[in-house]
Amino acid sequence: MTTSNMVSLFSLNSSSGIPIYRQLIDQIKQAIRMNLLKPGEQLPSVRNLSSALQINPMTISKAFAQLELEGVLLRKRGVGMLVAEQEAGEDLPKNIEQPLIEFIKQAHKGGLDDEQIITLVQQYLSLETTDRT
Repeated sequence: MTTSNMVSLFSLNSSSGIPIYRQLIDQIKQAIRMNLLKPGEQLPSVRNLSSALQINPMTISKAFAQLELEGVLLRKRGVGMLVAEQEAGEDLPKNIEQPLIEFIKQAHKGGLDDEQIITLVQQYLSLETTDRT
């Protein structure tokens, strides 16, 4: 996958309250679960990804290091970071996945872009968290 294709996987929101490195970690894991990143696939270098996403290289290094510790990524000397073989995980249940896909389609039809959808979901999640306490 090229750096520009890789960049399209990410929707980073600096005003969400979630650290950028954490957003990267979550979105890389999600891309793997969705089979957008496959085992053995090489990720762009920290420098290339940093330049393309316009974020600090240390942020990407921190995310990569955490993913390596978790066994999600694998560092290969002279090659870089690769997606590790994943254990058979739990797929998103169909009763959650289908409504989610439909929600995203409807939001796009309603004129919302990806960042607006993410912000909307985060706002509702924060309301839900507040209601639980």
